[in-house]
Amino acid sequence: MHKDKAELRRKLHDKLQDAVELESKLVPMREKIAMLEEARKTDTEKMAKMEKRSTERETLLGKVEQDRDKASKELSETATELARVREENSRFKKKVDELELEITQVHEENSGFKTKIDELQLEATQVLTSGFGAALEQFACKFPDLDLSEFSVYNEVVDGKIMPSN
Repeated sequence: MHKDKAELRRKLHDKLQDAVELESKLVPMREKIAMLEEARKTDTEKMAKMEKRSTERETLLGKVEQDRDKASKELSETATELARVREENSRFKKKVDELELEITQVHEENSGFKTKIDELQLEATQVLTSGFGAALEQFACKFPDLDLSEFSVYNEVVDGKIMPSN
């Protein structure tokens, strides 16, 4: 029995030796597992932060796309309005050109009227002077002894007296 005890002790000793060897292998593995768990936790936190940033960026990108679409629409509307204003401006310029031509024609017509008025005034003066001269001749014929030298187209009657006009 002594042999059985010794055999059992040796087996127990071998098993304990195996256990110590396994334990010495397990300790670094447990440390590595703990480090990997910590790394996994850190990576999970980083992943959560990255997912949050990704979501924020997608939201921002959506807003930027909306702003871009809005700006594009406004630009299109502005271009349409600009084209309309340019067309209207072109019509106004054409109307201004037409009015300027009409003004030039009216000025020319007015100048013609002024010339005609000057001609008519000259003609009226000639007719008046001629008529007055004819009237004086008729008076001289009817009243040959009458002195008509003080009578003139250019004289005026002031306070019952014949006076030269100023």
